[in-house]
Formats: sequence, structure tokens, C-alpha cells
Amino acid sequence: MIVTQIENNIEQAYRKSGNALGWRFLYSPRSVLEKATVAFIGLNPGGSSENPDHGDFDMISGSAYALEDWGKSSKLQVQVLTLFERLNVSPDEVLAGNLVPFRSKSWDELEGKAEALRFGKSLWSQILDHARPRIIVSMGQVTNEAVCQILRVQNSHSMPIGWGHCKGHRGEHGGGIWVGLPHLSRFTIMNRAASQQPLDELFRT
Repeated sequence: MIVTQIENNIEQAYRKSGNALGWRFLYSPRSVLEKATVAFIGLNPGGSSENPDHGDFDMISGSAYALEDWGKSSKLQVQVLTLFERLNVSPDEVLAGNLVPFRSKSWDELEGKAEALRFGKSLWSQILDHARPRIIVSMGQVTNEAVCQILRVQNSHSMPIGWGHCKGHRGEHGGGIWVGLPHLSRFTIMNRAASQQPLDELFRT
């Protein structure tokens, strides 16, 4: 896999997408593509503008979840870091990124969602086929459905996750397990007492 080619493909697709708030793909350095055992995939970058201090394709080093100040979104960072701790993996060793690289204030405001999803699925098909992490975690309904399709997940099942009617999902892919979580910025389940037993079951090895 040629990283430069993927980066160029993202830039070209972004220019054609009709979006104008920039793009961001990986929240980890590209080196994790060769060694990551855990992947974490969210939907798309939020916010109303690019931060010039943040890389667009990847991090120079470390994890954006651990190193950056996301202001109002810092609650999400805490949840994701707690997830990595549960999985006993250093944040800078996780293959973390966005299913769709194009930034929008909200998913509903993204231009060309159907084409953006198709493009994102093609990107991650290449990435995951190359990196082959054993544990793949996705976040949010749209991302969960897309990653399930990318991985051709088998034996998928859902279970209550200790937050009303909200559910988590678990299945098997060729190299390990897939876990689909609700969006952790809204459902702060990772440090919620009522969610610990369901999380144990979702992430059992």
C-alpha cells in the first residue's frame, strides 16, 4: 500500500466533494499501519475550521486523542483514552481515524454523504486489508454499519450496554473481533459503572 497515493486520493476526492472545511484522516502516525493490533474508527472530523497545528493525513507522532486540546470535545478524548486503557494498548499504538475524512459541523451538514461514505469505505478496505488489526472498534450507527460491511462481519449480535435502550455490537472478522459502540461523546459509557459488565462481555477475548 502506497501511503502517498492514498493521501493524494483523499485530497482529490475532497476537492470534488463540495465540502470546504478541510479534511483529516488519521489521529495516529502512519507507522501504526505496519504494527497496530487495535483500530478505532469514528465517523468524520467535526468543527468549523482546520487547525494549522493538526496534520491532515496523520500525526507526526503520538495520538491526537492524548496530545491535542479539543475544547468542548475533550469529553470524547477522555472516553476514547479510557477505551484504550481497557484494551491495554498505548494510544500511540492504535490505528485511529475517521471513516470519512471530510470535515463538517455535523454529519447532516456534510455535502454528498452517500459518495463520501462510499469513498470512506474504499479507503478503510485498503487500510484494514494492509494493517490487519485483531481488534477493530467503531463508533456511532453510521460508522458501525459501514465497518460491518467493510469487514464482512459474521456472528454479529447486540446487547444492552447499561444506558437505557442503547446497545453495543460484537462480531467476528477474518482476523479477530469487531465491536461497535454508540458515539462516545454522547454516551459516556466507558467509565459508567452500569456499563462495565456489558463492556467486559463485548471485549472478551
